[in-house]
Amino acid sequence: MMTKRAMFVVNPYGGKRHGLAILEEVKPIFSAAGFEPDVRVTKYPGHAREIAKTFPIDLYGSLCAIGGDGTVHDILSGLMARKETASIPLGIIPAGTGNDVAKQLGINSILESAQRIVAGRTEAFDIMRVTWGDQIDYCITLIGWAGAADINCKAERLRIFGPARYAIAALVQILVPKRRHAKLILDGQCIEDDFLLVVACNTIYSGSGMQLAPRARVDDGKIDVVILRKASKWQMFRLLTKVFDGSHIDMPGVEYHQVRSLCILSDDHDPLDLDGEIKGTTPVSIQAIPKAVRLFVKRGQEPKCSIDACLF
Repeated sequence: MMTKRAMFVVNPYGGKRHGLAILEEVKPIFSAAGFEPDVRVTKYPGHAREIAKTFPIDLYGSLCAIGGDGTVHDILSGLMARKETASIPLGIIPAGTGNDVAKQLGINSILESAQRIVAGRTEAFDIMRVTWGDQIDYCITLIGWAGAADINCKAERLRIFGPARYAIAALVQILVPKRRHAKLILDGQCIEDDFLLVVACNTIYSGSGMQLAPRARVDDGKIDVVILRKASKWQMFRLLTKVFDGSHIDMPGVEYHQVRSLCILSDDHDPLDLDGEIKGTTPVSIQAIPKAVRLFVKRGQEPKCSIDACLF
C-alpha cells in the first residue's frame, strides 16, 4: 500500500505567482484523505530539480508538483538523475502560465487534480532524454530548435501578455524568419538541408495550447518530430492559425515523423527550447525513454494522448 506521506514542491513564482495560494486551496482534500504533506517551496531556479534529486524518496508515497511546465521539467530531471525514479509517482497541480502537460492530459480544475492524486491510480509515461556535449537533461513536452527556440526566446520577453505571448512571438518570427543548416538523423536516416524549425514532441500540446504534434501519445515509446524546411510568410501565417487545432500537419511543406531517436547536427551552437526553457545547444541527441515515470491518472481511464485523457 502506498504511504500517505507526500512531498509537495511548490513554485511560488510561476504563472501568476499563485502557487502558495493553490497549495492552501488543495490542502483540505489531502488532509481529508489522511495525507501527510511535507512542503518544500522553491527559492531559486533549479531548486525543484535539486529537491527531487536529493529528498529521501523511500520515506514518501508520492511527489506532487505545484507549478507550471518548467517546474515539472525540473522535477522529472531531478528524479531521472537517481536510480529510484520509477518507485514514486508524480502528481501535477497546475500553477503555471501554459500548463501544457495539464492540457495534454485533460486536467479540468485544480481541485480535480488533487482528488485524482488522492485516488492513487497511476500509469507509466514516456519522456525524452536530451544530450548535448557532456550534459544530459529530460523533457516531457518538447525539444525545439531553430524557429521553435527563437519563438520561445521572444516569448520570454513578452511574459506580460501571459499565454498569448507565444502566439505574439510566433507572429514576430514570421516577419523575420531565419533558416539554419543542419543534418537531422531520424532513426539512423540522415536529412541535410536548411530548416526553419524542428520540434521533437512527446505531447500533443505545447506553447500554451498549440496542438503542435496532434498524433503524439505519451505511452508509445516514440517521439513525434515536426519539420518545416521553407515557407513563405503567408504560409507561415496560415500554419500559425492552424496549429491550435493540429490541422497544420496537412499543409504542404510540413513534415511529420514518429521516431525513437533524433540527432540535430549543426556547425553553430544554436540554442534549444527544452520544455519551454532555453537551455542547451546543438549538436544534440534526443532519445525516447519508454515508461520512464509514473503519473497519477483518472481512475478507470487509460492514459491516451487525447483531450479525454486525464492525469490525477
